[in-house]
Amino acid sequence: MAKFKAFILFIFSVVFFANPLYSQTKGESTFHLPWNLGFYGNLNFDFWNEELKWFSPVGQQVGSASDNILLTGIGFGGIINLPVTHNIFITGRIGYNYTSGKINYYGFDYTTSLYTTYEDAVKITTSYLELTPGITIYDLIAGASDLYFLAGLEIGSFITKTLENTLLGIPPADISNVNTRIAGILGLGYTFRLSPTILLSPELSFRIPFNKFSEASYVARDSDGNILYSQNESLSFSQLRIGASLTFAPSPEPTADYYEKPSISTAGFKEIRTFDDQGRPVRVDMVRVEDTKYQELFPIVPYVFFEVNSSTPAANTQVLLTSAERGEFSINQLEMDALEINRHTLDIVGYRLKNNPRAELTITGTTDGSKTESQNKTLARERANFAKDYLVNFWGINPERINIRTTGLPSKPSSSIDPEGVAENRRVELASSNPDILSPIVIEGENQRIADPSIIEFVPFAEVADSIANWTIEVYQGDKLLRQTSGSGQPKPLQWNIRPNELASKQIPVDYRLTVETVGGLRLNSNGNIPVEYISSTRKKTEELPDRTISKFSLVLFDFDKADVSGADQEIIKKYIIPSIKYNSIVKVYGYTDRIGDDEYNLNLATRRAEAVKSIITKQLKDVKVEAYGVGERTLLFNNDLPNGRHLSRTVQVLVITPR
Repeated sequence: MAKFKAFILFIFSVVFFANPLYSQTKGESTFHLPWNLGFYGNLNFDFWNEELKWFSPVGQQVGSASDNILLTGIGFGGIINLPVTHNIFITGRIGYNYTSGKINYYGFDYTTSLYTTYEDAVKITTSYLELTPGITIYDLIAGASDLYFLAGLEIGSFITKTLENTLLGIPPADISNVNTRIAGILGLGYTFRLSPTILLSPELSFRIPFNKFSEASYVARDSDGNILYSQNESLSFSQLRIGASLTFAPSPEPTADYYEKPSISTAGFKEIRTFDDQGRPVRVDMVRVEDTKYQELFPIVPYVFFEVNSSTPAANTQVLLTSAERGEFSINQLEMDALEINRHTLDIVGYRLKNNPRAELTITGTTDGSKTESQNKTLARERANFAKDYLVNFWGINPERINIRTTGLPSKPSSSIDPEGVAENRRVELASSNPDILSPIVIEGENQRIADPSIIEFVPFAEVADSIANWTIEVYQGDKLLRQTSGSGQPKPLQWNIRPNELASKQIPVDYRLTVETVGGLRLNSNGNIPVEYISSTRKKTEELPDRTISKFSLVLFDFDKADVSGADQEIIKKYIIPSIKYNSIVKVYGYTDRIGDDEYNLNLATRRAEAVKSIITKQLKDVKVEAYGVGERTLLFNNDLPNGRHLSRTVQVLVITPR
């Protein structure tokens, strides 16, 4: 049992050194997990080893052989995990395991007088109950506190243990010379916190046997009863397990041991920042809100996106009106936000088709090219028909004005290897003989409240002596909630793109607040505010402050991974941007991308997009100074969790500021 003693010594060494090692490398623990219990299941891969030895009549070994084979089985049972320190748990498991399969037999062939291997000659069936005491050690690797290492013992008691030799015609017989199984366990796993009280732990472990599964001796005699030779046969198996446990914590409250450990929990904001023309972060100390004449062009993304294998638009990307709401719909009443406008693509197209009775529309249904969608031969047509039926039934468009086409992947697809790109290929594409149907929406107003900076990013942090269950960032002005985002785990930045007229016409500061709640129930709050200076049109006249007009134009679509300005966008430049530029205008061109791909690559792509638009403007207006900047994905103009937002982010924004 030398292997058994060495293994026990190894376990005690790991436990003894785990906490000192942790303290030396990481300092005070911020990890905590409550005690929990539940059940587990696993798939077993049994590596069987058969050893044979032959002895002469006088007991001298004259030969040996061995064979290895893989059998599979299953197991399941109950589990409990009890903390003894901040990162070490005692784990106890009781379960059932079953294995059945065939192995090779190595024996003497009297017809050839040779020892021969007979394939799948021996069938083994075994089942046993096991008791598994062990330890799990968490939080030994920085950044992976929920990864754990497992060490323990498996003590098994066989229920069935039969061996059948089909070659020799030996019927199934119970092997009872060894009734227990003892093995050492080494493994690792990861605990996912599905909620403060529900834990899922995938696990990989290896079992090293300390005793044999079976040991037997056979004696071969001649017809007179004399010993020809004797044979010793032993079987053992090591085991690889792949499984998972689902456990439940009766209470998320920390243990007493956890409270005894001194710790400091804090949460707040690292930075409140904006970005300069090169996309570099700059601290925000104040927001300036100014009344000015403002014009903005909002592009229409001519796509409607669908969930996988579905012929109904994704609910978070497209708003569908009821019959009663149709009569109240007006493009002029849409919120001044490109993403919100593009949630109403079908209604904007329906509204314009109704007001342009000679215009026709072509709807092309596509699929994402995956195996799942490619097998559905009617999916692309079902998607196109959904869009057509909506326009016909809700907007009263003559069906003869709408043509249907279908294809697999779109003619200009997004990435087929990135999941977000694949999602963008599940769509219908809209095209019209009349450019007005999909033309951008232009909103203009004399006294629009414009914020400077127009983008503010709130960068939070949280250092807690427990795991974070949830967090929320809220942005207010007075009692009005302007933005909100939430999640679990470490809090993520909130990027706020301030829309025209979103801030009040008063010098009311912008308040922001971070709320963090831990698994143990601890609640942390941090808040602050940003002063707001409001400059009204009346104040400009009274104090003789300089006035200006601001025009902002977004050009979409740049095709995925492309910097070529489309023909439609070249027309937008000629129709809207060139006329807005005066001799004294300041013109700045900013290139953006979505978040798919490498940051540096996207920065280069964004710069090429900005330079392409700048080139078109300067060819038309040779005496105007135009500045071009690549921003890339450092500033995401729109929510890139949505396919609409990613398409809108593949843009160039042209800012024209003209003193008046």
